[in-house]
Amino acid sequence: MKVSRSKSTMLNSSILTLVQIFTILVKFITQTIFIKYLGKEYLGLNGLFTNVLSVLSFAELGVGSAIVFSLYAPLAKRDENSISALMNLFRKAYNAIGIIIAFAGVVMIPVLPYLIKDYNDLTHVSLYFVLYISNSVVSYFFTYKRSLLIADQKEYISALNQLKYTALQVVLQVAVLFFFHSYAYYLIVAIITTLLSNFTISRKVDRLYPYLSKHRDLKVDTKSIHIIRNNIVGMVGSKIGSIVVRSTDNLLLSAFMGIYIVGIYSNYLLIVTSISSVCTKLISSVTASVGNLIAENNKKRTFDVFRTHYTINFFIVSVSAGCLLVSLNPFIKFWAGKSYTLALSIVIIIVLNYFFDQLRQSSLTFITAYGLFVANGKKSVVEAIMNFAFSFTLLVGFHLGIRGVLLGTILTNLILNSWWEPLLLFRAGFGFRKKYMRFYLINYWLSNLAILSFIFVGSQFIFYLDTYIHNSNFLIALINSILMLILQLIYFTIFYSRTSGYKYLLKVGKHLLLRKH
Repeated sequence: MKVSRSKSTMLNSSILTLVQIFTILVKFITQTIFIKYLGKEYLGLNGLFTNVLSVLSFAELGVGSAIVFSLYAPLAKRDENSISALMNLFRKAYNAIGIIIAFAGVVMIPVLPYLIKDYNDLTHVSLYFVLYISNSVVSYFFTYKRSLLIADQKEYISALNQLKYTALQVVLQVAVLFFFHSYAYYLIVAIITTLLSNFTISRKVDRLYPYLSKHRDLKVDTKSIHIIRNNIVGMVGSKIGSIVVRSTDNLLLSAFMGIYIVGIYSNYLLIVTSISSVCTKLISSVTASVGNLIAENNKKRTFDVFRTHYTINFFIVSVSAGCLLVSLNPFIKFWAGKSYTLALSIVIIIVLNYFFDQLRQSSLTFITAYGLFVANGKKSVVEAIMNFAFSFTLLVGFHLGIRGVLLGTILTNLILNSWWEPLLLFRAGFGFRKKYMRFYLINYWLSNLAILSFIFVGSQFIFYLDTYIHNSNFLIALINSILMLILQLIYFTIFYSRTSGYKYLLKVGKHLLLRKH
């Protein structure tokens, strides 16, 4: 079981990460063509629609997480009847969700002029919005079967399917932008490829799990429905919190500063969220394996795995944050042009926001694996209110613009999430409440202050060296990232060489080098 779990973890982590990297590369290609042929206004409109859609996805209400969690036990027992009954239930749920989002999208159309400060300067906004929402609506049909692959530690199959159709989508979207300069055609291509991707993955799951088609009439028993309903209720809070925290930034900026600003910020957001998605896939792809480990009920072993997991996540987040700080502006200048760059003070806040948000992923991965949805959901409601209040006040009251919106999220993470999520995990998961304070004060605060101070000093040294470099902005971004990486490797080798996370990464690195030779 342990060997199988390790292999599944490595397979999922490696393939999902590679797929995510490819997806990022093709997104940059698409956005480059998008900027060239459609400009900042449509780029901002696309970013705004993404956030509006995230708000409308409240209909999903955490059903996806509840699906995966409820499948762990029957998959471990290979209980085909229970698996089939659960999948029948989730098919109906996802079809209903698609219909609800379609209805909510229609209701949102009259609200669009209030969300876009310069609405009257744009044309066909309602048509574009309907097409954008349609892509989301069709994505809910057939896609519920992906959850079975995730729960069965075979998420890589779903990822490879998405890789194929993402490549097709990008080729077609670049073609329609080049030949027609049409945002509408761009969106229609996304709808078609989403349908094809979901249909083919559905057929693939049917072949892998042939018993699903034999038991299409089986129903979930009352006790299981009660458990699933409780988990979904708990996820409601988490979903609302996530929507407000992650999806209102562009809404606030569009409503109070204009779609032009959203367009400029969208490029930074694409880079940061791309890096974040790779790190999150790498870190959270072990959730199913952790869930399997938790089922063994060895709390000490699970806690040791968490410590290693957290340290590795800390390394990844620190290195990526440092590289982002010193390379974001040079890369934006090279990629989109100097007119698309933001002030260094804003870049620092963007990176800090990324750092504190991404650092939560270890705790969230284990909270999900333990199924602590209800307790974390209650916290997320408070998080949502707090985040919106901070961001709105700093944006409107103090006129801080993008700085205010992002500072609101940073304050929320520091004041609430930084202590609540680990405490919930230590108390309700591991059962080692006494070890919590040591973790929070040393592993979180002390380590964070030390690495952020080091990154700041290192970045000042690198920015000073930049004054002597007269190469292209791409080379400056690359050199800056390499220098920051070297500095941080030295730092972690000096201060973390005895930690389990460092030893694990060293072991993986040696294994990869030996395999190549």
